[in-house]
Amino acid sequence: MSSRSETPLIDTKYAPRALQKMFIVAGILIILGAFNVYSSTYYMNMESGASPYSHIIRHLVFLAVSLVFAFVLSRINYHVIKKGAVLWCLGTIGLLLLVMVAGRTVNGATRWISLGPVSLQPSEIAKVTGLIWASAYLSKKVDAHAGMSIMGHLFLPLAALFVPSLKKQKGASFSGLFHYFTPFYMPLIMALLVLKQPDMGTAGMILIFPGLLYIIAGMPFLEIVISMGAAFVIFIGLAVIAPYRMARLVVLLHPEQYAQGMGYQTMQSLIAVGSGGVLGQGMGQGFSKFLYLPEQYTDFAYAVFSQEYGFVGSAVVLCLYMAFMLYGLSVGRKLKQTYPALLVYGLTLLISVQGLVNIAMVIGWFPVTGIPLPFISFGGTSLLMNIAALGLIWGTATQSLREYDEQERRKRIAAMEGRPLSFGELSGSVYGSW
Repeated sequence: MSSRSETPLIDTKYAPRALQKMFIVAGILIILGAFNVYSSTYYMNMESGASPYSHIIRHLVFLAVSLVFAFVLSRINYHVIKKGAVLWCLGTIGLLLLVMVAGRTVNGATRWISLGPVSLQPSEIAKVTGLIWASAYLSKKVDAHAGMSIMGHLFLPLAALFVPSLKKQKGASFSGLFHYFTPFYMPLIMALLVLKQPDMGTAGMILIFPGLLYIIAGMPFLEIVISMGAAFVIFIGLAVIAPYRMARLVVLLHPEQYAQGMGYQTMQSLIAVGSGGVLGQGMGQGFSKFLYLPEQYTDFAYAVFSQEYGFVGSAVVLCLYMAFMLYGLSVGRKLKQTYPALLVYGLTLLISVQGLVNIAMVIGWFPVTGIPLPFISFGGTSLLMNIAALGLIWGTATQSLREYDEQERRKRIAAMEGRPLSFGELSGSVYGSW
């Protein structure tokens, strides 16, 4: 028997139960998504003369490629992911610029790059690479005890202008305010490029999740309220300057008045959800997918699911996204290093919050946007990046826990050997102000 230790392909030793349950939830959503893609596309395919299995086969191919990609990501050291944050973002920006000059336009929006039989949507990639950047640079601030207060970085430099003696204090320069927003720089550039496509919903998603990381990192409550107010004002401003966005807000309030125009999609979605009743019309039996409901297998996949599985099925899916969020946040709390914790928090929120926003859109509580339902909407770049996010979560969490355990083991060995240790080494505290 060989005495050499072998590392299994999937190492569960350092996978906490919350992480394992999180992946079980994701697996259930993926399976439900595959059934829903087939149910929502087979009639549409037959109507167009294609095979009824056309979309589900493509979806399963996307799924297989995504799982392989996620597995590869889970094996890459998270320090490499962190150090490559600039490269990932520059590559994404390059793809977004390519969309502007050679992108494919659908329904007035230029968001896709055609690659033969498939299309790539770089804005979906930007959601993940933006979080990698934000986590990398925000963790440096947390570890350096830089503080998360915007006001703290603003008021001292202002006061130093009038009180010369304050200029000698640390943080008295406006450069501190400039560095404070470093985690936002790359996401902001990518969001502006996505806004040009135009895709305000996705652009907002690219910025919202780095913002949530600031809150997790300890931003003061008052500044959270002020920041949310500022974001709302910007949202309304962007809606007002674009008539089609303003129309979507009006439709959100009174969809029935625009049932034959801008509100058609929302009304058909509400009809599909409401007609499902308690137990639904049965798998494959929902009638809204028979060319009544637009985008029934992508952005409005939840409407088809609700009609066929009813209130019970709809509630189960909603609970699954909530469970995914809670398990992911629990995993993040178990991590002792700042960057892995922030990345796991961010990617968890990216998947779960997008799911909740899509559901809110389908039931008429949120304006119609191009935000698909994670794991359930038809495959493509969205499915690829959401499953890639799972790979990053698994790899980052397990590697971080293994690394911390090995560090603690080395400290205990050193202590037993009588080597003097610093207080920081003995305590194992790496969070500082966390």
